[in-house]
Amino acid sequence: MVVVLAVAAGTAWALLPWLVSSETVQTAIERELGNFFGTPATLGGRTEVTVFPRPRARLSDVAIAAPDGGDAPILSAERLEAEVGLFSLLRGRPRFSSFLLVRPHVRLVRSDTGAIDWRSSTGRIGRLFARRHAEPGDDAHGEDAGDRLGTVVTEHGRITLLADDGETLETFTSIDASIVWPRIDAPLSVSASGIWRGTSATLEFATQSPADFFFGEPTKTTVAIVSEIAELRFDGAANLGGGPFADGPIEFSTPSMRGLMTVLDRQLPASRALGSVDLAGPMRLAQQRLRFEALDISVDGNAGTGVLEIALPTPGRSPSVTGTLDFASLDIGAFLSAFIEIPHGGGDNKPVGPGFVARPDADLRVSATNARFGELSLTNLAATAQVTRDSAIFDIGDAEAYGGHAQARLQLSTEPYPGRAEVIVSGQQVDTARLDQAMALPRALPRGLGDFSITVNAPIASWREMARNAQGKVSIEMTAGVMPGLGLDTLMNSTGTTRYFSLDTQARAPGFASARIHGEVRDGVVSLDDALVSYPDGNVMLRGIVSHGGSLALTAFAQPAPPAQGEGLGPQEPTRFFIGGSWNRPFATHVTSAPERRD
Repeated sequence: MVVVLAVAAGTAWALLPWLVSSETVQTAIERELGNFFGTPATLGGRTEVTVFPRPRARLSDVAIAAPDGGDAPILSAERLEAEVGLFSLLRGRPRFSSFLLVRPHVRLVRSDTGAIDWRSSTGRIGRLFARRHAEPGDDAHGEDAGDRLGTVVTEHGRITLLADDGETLETFTSIDASIVWPRIDAPLSVSASGIWRGTSATLEFATQSPADFFFGEPTKTTVAIVSEIAELRFDGAANLGGGPFADGPIEFSTPSMRGLMTVLDRQLPASRALGSVDLAGPMRLAQQRLRFEALDISVDGNAGTGVLEIALPTPGRSPSVTGTLDFASLDIGAFLSAFIEIPHGGGDNKPVGPGFVARPDADLRVSATNARFGELSLTNLAATAQVTRDSAIFDIGDAEAYGGHAQARLQLSTEPYPGRAEVIVSGQQVDTARLDQAMALPRALPRGLGDFSITVNAPIASWREMARNAQGKVSIEMTAGVMPGLGLDTLMNSTGTTRYFSLDTQARAPGFASARIHGEVRDGVVSLDDALVSYPDGNVMLRGIVSHGGSLALTAFAQPAPPAQGEGLGPQEPTRFFIGGSWNRPFATHVTSAPERRD
């Protein structure tokens, strides 16, 4: 009896391939796909069914019609393979546990509002969505909730995002993915790799309750995106439908923000070449706003902490960034370059366009224990950045600088085009001798402890034209310093020289008691109308101009102090000198004709 049963089973197993109807399998797959999407599925090629080593169906030329009845199918595939349950196959009612799609092409249409409707209301997913929206308390338990879905694997896939008019908006290629979703009410996980805008990336996604995730109820969700240009990881509660929401820790990093913006089609001028950015901390996304609390941030190696909120763009609202950040160290130039074009070197005559001030809008409060701007070093910095559609204001409210305090403001307005720029820099009790050691000041400027103020404004057609057309004022007030090369003794000891002589700015100059330099800036040229350096034994008065390139055309009046009372001699007439050359290489010559007496 056992032998008979064995022979019968073996015979049935051997004859099984001939007992299975490929037409039945094809019809069942068409019905399964159509029921899921709610639109007709067609299998244009031949259907093959194999039983060994396990039942499997292979079909070609798969197409699923678009939900809106469009000409292009929502999904097409060169080949589809499906695993079939043996007993369901024998009963003539095949059930499928997994699908393999070879070279699938998914076409999605995005409406003007940004919505992507990939489901039909008559499909399994569409019915579940409709029921969930009609009954907010429903937890997806219904006629379809426990339906088996299984696993879908794709090879060499493609996703095309289209506009309503058929224009291609985005394309994702070389997609190899594994989607595990046993039942509609079971957890969903996705593992995928692909190429977007020339950049390869991998995606790991998992959500505890797909129904909640897609219907607008937060559920346990993890996301990890890794590419050569950026990495992102999230682990918390999230949903997509009903307005995106997320709450949980997030990590983001990119080795080049400029490279990332290029991939995102947000072109930046070369001067805005921001480097690495790292973010980590609790994040909450709600009502199209991202808020980071207790954020750890690093920009080009400048590490800081704080609170940051990003308003995502919506119809009628531009993106914006607000927050308060505290850095241990900060590169001010890199910070500014995130918002405006910073000139580099001498080739800065490029016209300033409407995109001179970058998006998004920003309102930031920034502090830093140590900060630098080029060769300048500052400590205990407190600054703000306020950027809107047509203006930008960057303020250093206070910073300790070289023994004193400094403030600065850069204000840009781009309307009406080309707009204007205003720069204000001031300092109190700053030691310019220490400043000289840091950034090599023009050698003819006074070294000492004092106050200064510089205010200039100009149209911003280009950086070079800005310097040429600047208007404003310069003021320097100092005590107990030195004026290299322009000391009273240096000039008076050269009165017998008939030719130009170099003002040796390297020589040790006698100290002055006070220095006052006031000037007007007109069309990029500084006119010194009130410049007086007082020494114990006399004064040096300067008048003339200094060009924006540093060239000098000055007249110096050197006047020794009156003799002591009782010596019988009156005050000496001032001796006049012409000073030319540049700040760093000044030359002088004695002017023999006496100047007109000045009170």
